[in-house]
Amino acid sequence: MMIHEKMIAIMRDAPIIGKDSKNQQQGFMFRGVDAVYNRLHELLAKHGVYTTSEIIGDVHEERHTKSGGALIYRLYKIRYTFHAEDGSSVSTEVAGEAMDSGDKASNKAFSVAHKYAFFQCFTIPTAEMIDPDGESHEVVSQKQPAKPERKDVF
Repeated sequence: MMIHEKMIAIMRDAPIIGKDSKNQQQGFMFRGVDAVYNRLHELLAKHGVYTTSEIIGDVHEERHTKSGGALIYRLYKIRYTFHAEDGSSVSTEVAGEAMDSGDKASNKAFSVAHKYAFFQCFTIPTAEMIDPDGESHEVVSQKQPAKPERKDVF
């Protein structure tokens, strides 16, 4: 199947995408979706691969900031399908999660999901690989959370 050969070729050509962007509010470094698109677009076009998406699960909630402002929370489970010109394809499912005080929560969630679909399918290296198991968090119980609208998500 051609799609598998093309995806391997993209993996061979994929550059390191470092954590060159900084979250100004929380101070951490990250790989932004624009950096991923800018680095991969040429390779996807060169190798004749494109993606389509399908939402297969979603959670929508309204949350509140410490100061009482509204935040829109979105969690999408999305199936991305990678296609080649011979009609062959392969799919992967990822979650995209985001919050926004305006109308961008859905767009942010889609961007995050697409970025991670690329990371996982093409195993794109970063200059600094920090193992997520290296962190631990203390969790405190929440106050009564609002009941979210749910469609069998996960």
